[in-house]
Amino acid sequence: MTTLLAFIIVLGVLIFVHELGHFITAKLAGIAVPRFSIGLGPKVWGFKIGETEYVISALPLGGYVKMAGMGEEEAMEKLEGGKAELETPPERRFDSKPVGTRAVVISAGVIMNFLFAIIAFAGLAYHQSWEPRIGTVDEGGPAQEAGVRPGDLVVAVDDQPVKLWLEFAEYVSHRPGEDVTLRVERDGREMDLPTRIVLDTVVVDSLAGDTVIAGRIGVVRDTLNQRRVLGLAGSLVVGTRRSVFIVRLIFDFIGQLLTGKASARELGGPILIGQLSGQAARAGLLVLINFMALLSLHLAVLNLLPIPILDGGHLVFLAIEAVRGRALSLEARARLSQVGLLLILALMVWAITSDLLRVTGN
Repeated sequence: MTTLLAFIIVLGVLIFVHELGHFITAKLAGIAVPRFSIGLGPKVWGFKIGETEYVISALPLGGYVKMAGMGEEEAMEKLEGGKAELETPPERRFDSKPVGTRAVVISAGVIMNFLFAIIAFAGLAYHQSWEPRIGTVDEGGPAQEAGVRPGDLVVAVDDQPVKLWLEFAEYVSHRPGEDVTLRVERDGREMDLPTRIVLDTVVVDSLAGDTVIAGRIGVVRDTLNQRRVLGLAGSLVVGTRRSVFIVRLIFDFIGQLLTGKASARELGGPILIGQLSGQAARAGLLVLINFMALLSLHLAVLNLLPIPILDGGHLVFLAIEAVRGRALSLEARARLSQVGLLLILALMVWAITSDLLRVTGN
């Protein structure tokens, strides 16, 4: 799969998931939705069902659900590259709904991105939740020299408990050249087996020639007597915990950016996302799903930022309305939305510039 195609598929799916949340909740709330767009800018292709026009727009860097009565007609006209007037009954306008209902509609996109990540991570956890039982041992390898035998169940590495084969494999892979102690269970009793992890060169992208140095001890998982450690419920717990952990890391990075502890040069833009999408696609479906889940969480957090035109900005508008007892004027919201659009464009330009500097090595 080419990098461009992978980029379009990955970003398109995640944008669709996000906007689908807005669309479903808006429809359930009785709000008129004249347009559902994947991408920004002028329409490239589309069709209409009922009152809603479903379109693919020129720039695959975002998307939106246009709801009647959001008070952003000018900003939407600039996004769409044209003007479209619709006569909408007052009761079907976004601004006629209670603040709580509008907050749910605005939050639904972010919630969908979180749910996508949780389900994706849960699926990966379930698929990879095999117990760490040894199937075969390479002759003359470090594991055989340490006394590891087929059928041994690895219960810990360097006193760190291990429950999944994936945990065991990742631990070994990340410590090439190190001495470790495997604790295995054999015939009902545990024993410690010191061994050394040897270096191995792994090709992660044959087309680009990318390789990484990983560790190995010369064992293969038992696939004949395999047993899952996690069920569906346990996998959902793992997926939720991993999602929460990653979101915390993202907010930590944002905090470091604001305090100057991290450089804005570390921000990634469309070029980096495209490169990573291509590498993930070539590495296999599981790697691609993992990457999409990570990116979905990044998009969710980005949309929560209190910038007008993003979901977080809309929620700020609603919070102000709840406190004041009345909404900001249409003119004020339109001006703020234009400022927000400029901020997003500036952020995009900065991210693309960082990508180009990263690619050129500057």
